[in-house]
Amino acid sequence: MKKIWLMSLGACILVICIFAAACVSPEVPVNTDNPVLTVIVEKTGIMIPVNAAMTFILPANPTTGYTWNVMESSGLNVTDEYKATPVPEGWTGGGGYQYYTLTAEKAGTYTFKAAYARSWETDTEPIYTMKQILVFSEAENNDNAGDVMLSVLFDGTVNPKAGDVVKICTEGNPTTGYYWTAVTQDGLTIVKDDYITDITTGLVGAGGTYVWYVTAEKAGTYEFKATYQRSGQDPANVFFFDLTFV
Repeated sequence: MKKIWLMSLGACILVICIFAAACVSPEVPVNTDNPVLTVIVEKTGIMIPVNAAMTFILPANPTTGYTWNVMESSGLNVTDEYKATPVPEGWTGGGGYQYYTLTAEKAGTYTFKAAYARSWETDTEPIYTMKQILVFSEAENNDNAGDVMLSVLFDGTVNPKAGDVVKICTEGNPTTGYYWTAVTQDGLTIVKDDYITDITTGLVGAGGTYVWYVTAEKAGTYEFKATYQRSGQDPANVFFFDLTFV
């Protein structure tokens, strides 16, 4: 009898161990302390009318011989400007950012693609490529004519490696009842999210910054989308952009 009892006890322990092993994830938590890329989004309207603009800002340093060049922009009006980052007097080669401001000839969906490469290295793949799907709506009035209604700043490694962490930031104010909610494409994982209250103003209900840390296990291009809305209501704002992991 004692032997049968011990065998039963051993079987129960084995079942418990198997169950525990299935419930506890063996994955090592992703380190979010040092993201290789930070994306800062500024959004002022739920839709971008054709008489308004979007701006994409990319790190660049033409002193190295590398420059951004537009590869695809059919149907879009594109203006670009390079702005150097201020450096101490006497320093050279500090780098800066390439600003692409985009408007559309008519409402619709467009593709914008740019590559970062040296013009004389024709047999070498670009260091970075950026491809974005853009949506412009009809312009109902001239209230936003000429305004930049969406600004997306890429700061760091534009094409992170699979497994690298990307930090995404945008402003919001949950005290108004509106919350940013992120939606990711299959393959893009949110490993951590946060809301940081702006305490510098000293004002109650001053708002703050929503932060998401995302990664992808496999190389590919993935869409990140966020909506700003009150519970049970239609979105008051929305933005989306693509991240390409290599």
